[in-house]
Amino acid sequence: MRQRTWVRAGLVVVGGLLVAGGLVFVALVPPTTDSFYPKCQLYQTTGLQCMGCGLTRSAHSLLNGRLAQAVAYNLFTPLLVIWLAFEGGRRLVTRLRRRPDPGWWFRAEWTPWLLGALMVYMLLRNLPVWPFTLLAPHDLGG
Repeated sequence: MRQRTWVRAGLVVVGGLLVAGGLVFVALVPPTTDSFYPKCQLYQTTGLQCMGCGLTRSAHSLLNGRLAQAVAYNLFTPLLVIWLAFEGGRRLVTRLRRRPDPGWWFRAEWTPWLLGALMVYMLLRNLPVWPFTLLAPHDLGG
């Protein structure tokens, strides 16, 4: 039983190092048109922005402390990071208090609403009318 604990701890450490390395990599290597970051296949073939377009650039801006630019690239990245930080903190606190795992703070019945909101976001960010063009990934300049 003691050996399983060490194996589990080792996996947690290795996983944590991989995540930290990935975050450092995304923070240091800027996404450009010539970089090796994955490109959106929907945008490459149709020219339409999907709901995930700008996520990498948004994560890069967020990791470098440029919140306004992160929101300009993709509205959902900062919201997703806040939600994941909340989830991680909540689970860590319950684990430190030796309470049962609370599970994700997400209900299955919310899924259609979330998917609907993402589809509406995708539709609106592709409209060529002024307030909606601000939803497409863009540079704020400076």
